[in-house]
Amino acid sequence: MESSGRTPRKPDRKTVEKNRRIYMKSLYSRLDSLLPNPTKVDGMTLTVPDRIVEAADYIMELRESVEKLRERKRQLIALGSNNSILTKLLPDIEVQQMSNGLTSVKTTSDLRNNAVGFFKMIQLLEEEGVEVLSAYLPASKTEGSVCNTHFLLRM
Repeated sequence: MESSGRTPRKPDRKTVEKNRRIYMKSLYSRLDSLLPNPTKVDGMTLTVPDRIVEAADYIMELRESVEKLRERKRQLIALGSNNSILTKLLPDIEVQQMSNGLTSVKTTSDLRNNAVGFFKMIQLLEEEGVEVLSAYLPASKTEGSVCNTHFLLRM
């Protein structure tokens, strides 16, 4: 007995494989767009497997960096809970990832010793391998006001 409706045909292997390659290529492009490093080394374009290895290495670096930052945060919180004066001196930090692979950092802190803290912050960033592209410290020193510093970084 035949049914009156047509059953959809199963796509052939060639079409299935073509669709799979297109999908994999789109996933690779998404992954590649998230990497900060250039796709060329010494003027030669990296192959897809090399870029995937590079992505895995980058992810591992980010994990290590996040873990170091978490540990540092735990240390600072422990220090701050023991000393409320120190807690007031720590700056508020706002970090924003930008689409072009750069990072914008804004800090807000008390103006006391702002120049010393500003240059110390740049020194610490450079020691961690961060390229400071731009840094801004306002010149006004009104007592009792806050200081907003801005950094543009490439990590």
